Amino acid sequence: MKKLVKKYDAFSLWKITEMSELQQVDQFILHVYYYHHLKECFYPQQELHDMIKDDIRALPNSSFYVITDDEEEIVGTIKSELWDDRKKLPIEKDFRVDLNQFIQGLSYPPQKVFHIGRFAIDQDKIRKKTALRKKRLTILKLLMYYALLPVMENSSNIFICECDQKLYSKLNLLGLYPHEIGTSKLCMGSYTVPIYCDNAGIKDFFTQYNQIEYV
Repeated sequence: MKKLVKKYDAFSLWKITEMSELQQVDQFILHVYYYHHLKECFYPQQELHDMIKDDIRALPNSSFYVITDDEEEIVGTIKSELWDDRKKLPIEKDFRVDLNQFIQGLSYPPQKVFHIGRFAIDQDKIRKKTALRKKRLTILKLLMYYALLPVMENSSNIFICECDQKLYSKLNLLGLYPHEIGTSKLCMGSYTVPIYCDNAGIKDFFTQYNQIEYV
């Protein structure tokens, strides 16, 4: 059973707690990725299988959030996963970033490193409902807020992720100041940038939106 974090007027925020919930969530994510970025209605079942398998292994060390509409259909997802320095992340496999070498090159040893992923928002569903459409930016900010909460817990924590270039170009407007740590490449029909951000780079975001969970 997923855990209700908070119910809002037009949507609800949940935290995924059971492995059995991951298939529905990952199906949603792949649909968004393939349909919205590639205009394809179907995705490889093997990719779904691998995705579920990876998320099952990661669940004990992850904070996985979903937002549902008033009909309990998923409209947004995000995951924050604590990296254990042994697991190969997409930023290493797909962008050839040596994370251990990168972290050793920082001016301080991070207490914890988080990987932000599984970020997906179904803009079509949101556009079809007036109440959701009015809250589309709130949905984006809420997902980011909860995913980044663990990073805020210690001043030496950092996060890494693979970020869509269009979103990356707008992060500063939200009070987030990440840095590129590799070369962008075309993924799912969109250029994606490997980035990292330290605790100082998210403080403005939390200052601006420290009341976002009460909207």
